Amino acid sequence: MKHRWKSALPAALCVLALAAAASAAPSPAPPDTPQGKRMSALLAAFETGTPDAIRAFVQANFAASSQKEIPLEQRVGRLGGMAKEVGPLEFDRVLKGEAPDVSFLARSKKSGEWIEVGMRLEPAPPFGIMGLRFENSEGPGAEAATPLGSDAAVAAKAGETLRALSEKGAFSGVVLLARNGTPFFLEAYGSADRDFGVPNRKDTKFNLGSINKIFTQAAIAQLAAAGKLSLSDTIRKHLPDYPNPAADRITIQQLLTMTSGLGDIFGKKYDATPKARLRTLADFLPLFVDEPLLFEPGTSRRYSNAGYVVLGLIIEKASGQGYHDYVREHLFRPAGMKDTDAYAQDAIVPNRAVGYTRETGGDAPSRPDAPLRVNIYALPAVSSSAGGGYSTAADLLAFDQAMRANRLLSPEWTDWFYSGKEHPPAPGAPAPQRGGGFGFAGGTAGVNAVLECDLDTGATIVVLSNLDPPSAENVAKKLRGWMGLR
Repeated sequence: MKHRWKSALPAALCVLALAAAASAAPSPAPPDTPQGKRMSALLAAFETGTPDAIRAFVQANFAASSQKEIPLEQRVGRLGGMAKEVGPLEFDRVLKGEAPDVSFLARSKKSGEWIEVGMRLEPAPPFGIMGLRFENSEGPGAEAATPLGSDAAVAAKAGETLRALSEKGAFSGVVLLARNGTPFFLEAYGSADRDFGVPNRKDTKFNLGSINKIFTQAAIAQLAAAGKLSLSDTIRKHLPDYPNPAADRITIQQLLTMTSGLGDIFGKKYDATPKARLRTLADFLPLFVDEPLLFEPGTSRRYSNAGYVVLGLIIEKASGQGYHDYVREHLFRPAGMKDTDAYAQDAIVPNRAVGYTRETGGDAPSRPDAPLRVNIYALPAVSSSAGGGYSTAADLLAFDQAMRANRLLSPEWTDWFYSGKEHPPAPGAPAPQRGGGFGFAGGTAGVNAVLECDLDTGATIVVLSNLDPPSAENVAKKLRGWMGLR
């Protein structure tokens, strides 16, 4: 999941391993302007990547008002985790140079991927940083999307572009655009099943990848509001038999914000495990439970599928229901999501899209020239609380509208859901201002999905794809630009 334009960093950045091209020419540098100096400072901090360098960057460059929102060490941990994930960055060019929203294109020296780095600055000197955004980019040749002025114009442009992408094999899936809950564009492209020539339909069910994490977050909030758990509770309080002493000091709050020190469920153990054995949340524990922590809880941040599996186990213990039963009864049914569930990979599910990937397995990146193959051997038999369930574009819009209308959580906990989730609602405290744009994404082999929600304009973007990332993310980025969303 990722948030756009929040003081907290995005929760995920999909890293695509590409071959870095060597160049003897000197690298360009940001301009010698107040905005350019903020860019240079970020690049310098990422070049060093140490906690001291990140801390000095935050203290010298973030706006005073922004520094009050999140404790310094939490921000240092999160930004330090991002620096480790993408590595040092090589500046390429300024994409937008006028405050308050500036952005630049850079390339990761670690992976060779192109990354667009956005900064929301104060609108006047000293132009302190209010928020950061990191997104995958198609690179220097990518066409910048400019606002088109009306939903009708966006729909026309979307239809033209998506048809062309589908014909080139660059997109297969469903796109929904809505304003205040009413769709003004809903179209399907490509094939749901290439073996049998079945086309994608507007109501086809797609794998969501990590978008399922937002359902886990909402379930935790419901149980916290009901007094069945507290975000300050440790793992041990709810899972007394958890077979790792770290359970005594990792809190639910840290699991939610990926500051627990737990790592991933994917890796050599996952690759060596027959996927048919992964059917319950407990089945995922052997993939990570004996691994050492990546860092001491609360001191840094690293994307953590393992942490969200543990959250699912806590939901099961606190609610007395299986995780999938709980979210089906308390989230999907109240929101009117009739086509969302944890369908097993070996079950017969009408109108479900087959995922197609060019990845070759292991740590090797996908290759544009590799043949497409079905992704079933890359997926667990049943999804987890970390991701992998199925849904439709209409159901994701229904979730978005139910959440905005406080039908799944109280207003206080809905505010928390749309915030950085650093603190639970405090009795008597003023509610955070609910506004801005939020993006939730998921992706793995043959899976890419995006849900974009703009609270200020009432806009919703859903892009579901049964191809490798960033097939949906690239489309969503264009749509967001055409709709004039930040």
